[in-house]
Amino acid sequence: MPDQQLRLFAEVVSPSQKLRHFASKEKILGQFFTPKAIARFMVAWAELLGIPKGIAIDPACGDGVFLKELVAAGFEHILGVDIDDGILRKLANQVPAAVELRQADGLMTSQEGFADFVVGNPPFSAKYGRVKDRSILNCFALGKGRRSQAPEVLFLEKFVRLAKPGGLIAIILPEGVFASLPMQPVRDYIASHLLPLAVISLSRRFFPAKTSILIARKELYGRASDWPVFLGTAEDEAGLNKLLELYRAGQEGDSALFRPLRRLRANMSVEFHLPMPDVLSEIDPSIPLVPLSRLLKSLRTGRTEYGPGREFVPSGFRWIGASVVTPLGLDFRKEERFIRPGSPMDKRTAYTQVGDVLFVRVGVGCAGRVAAVLSEEECGIADDYIYILRLNEEEILPEYFALFAATRFFKAQIERLKRGVGTVNIPQSALKTVRVAVPLLSVQERFASLYRQLHYCCPSASTKGTYREVLASFDAAVAELEALLEGGKTCGRASPSCVG
Repeated sequence: MPDQQLRLFAEVVSPSQKLRHFASKEKILGQFFTPKAIARFMVAWAELLGIPKGIAIDPACGDGVFLKELVAAGFEHILGVDIDDGILRKLANQVPAAVELRQADGLMTSQEGFADFVVGNPPFSAKYGRVKDRSILNCFALGKGRRSQAPEVLFLEKFVRLAKPGGLIAIILPEGVFASLPMQPVRDYIASHLLPLAVISLSRRFFPAKTSILIARKELYGRASDWPVFLGTAEDEAGLNKLLELYRAGQEGDSALFRPLRRLRANMSVEFHLPMPDVLSEIDPSIPLVPLSRLLKSLRTGRTEYGPGREFVPSGFRWIGASVVTPLGLDFRKEERFIRPGSPMDKRTAYTQVGDVLFVRVGVGCAGRVAAVLSEEECGIADDYIYILRLNEEEILPEYFALFAATRFFKAQIERLKRGVGTVNIPQSALKTVRVAVPLLSVQERFASLYRQLHYCCPSASTKGTYREVLASFDAAVAELEALLEGGKTCGRASPSCVG
């Protein structure tokens, strides 16, 4: 391997958490592996936008998938930086000798403002943990004065600083950067240092975590508020190719549209700006579709304690965790815990009452679950994984809403709202945009009654067989509601047999 290809920096890298994170074994196992189709798609933007094919850099190059695509694209000078010399030595046998490989912490490379194209998939805090080293944080505008910062945020700033004026960056980032409220300063940084050209949302077929790609120029001019930004979503490789074609033609489609830059300052998530799912068009036009925000009296997050203050007792106030929220209502057989009155766990703002609807806001498998509180015995103190919705019952019945939440009309919307890396979450602001089919109260009462009956069947379903029967009745009730919303008629087939 030519010495000029692999430059081992003189800096000493200690065997810290950071070094363990970047270990080649983890990358080989795929924790940070970028699919070739994604790398090819991101590098293709350099050709599409006609940037000079001079200097390109991946400051966290890992297994070199981006470097190989840059070689294929014909860049003259390609630089890959990574903290792990072992993986770089292996990589040196897979790329041409003209590709320069450097062992260094990509965040701390000193040379800046030189690259025509900065591309890559930096490490995320969900796998690595947050950067807490003050000597590193103080080197970044997005880190200075903070106790910690997500590494992907620091790498975003580093991408910007590595690019020359007019240079292009293409970076994979977790969805939270584009949508979550705490990440607003990061979006402000993007808007003040970059001219966003495209944001591409990736399905979980590409990565287990929800991610998006930011394509942007480092521009100090031309950031007009009406600048059109291309927003697209891709389910697979064919979807990626389609997005390139649409952008090249300046066209919109089912999976893509253009939005003025001014509309992206608060939320850059593609799903937030795409039209509502087509599934809503299947609802009978005579049935109003009302934003959830208009049906709410209040919406708040439950609260809890962690650490020494987290204490459960044999009796007291009932604690409501996410695991007890099921489609059939609250089921405390799954987890029955109590909170001592007056203890740190006794959070008055998290009290629930009969008629409240509980919505699980966090978790890959449980985010989006909904249950109505039907009795005083089910009231308690909701965990911080839960939103407490108090509805205007003059317009919508809580039990009807809980059943509607099991329909495909509701679920399709919730899937688009999920944010985050590793553990997904649904922000309050996003949940309020969900549209709810609101038929006449007399119609709602029919399904509210079904929901109550099915819920009270659960305690008597002591065997797997009888519980499956209750679930089958629930599925039939959901199907009956969907049919009615599509313009059909109720037929009463969903009535549970366990209720007299």
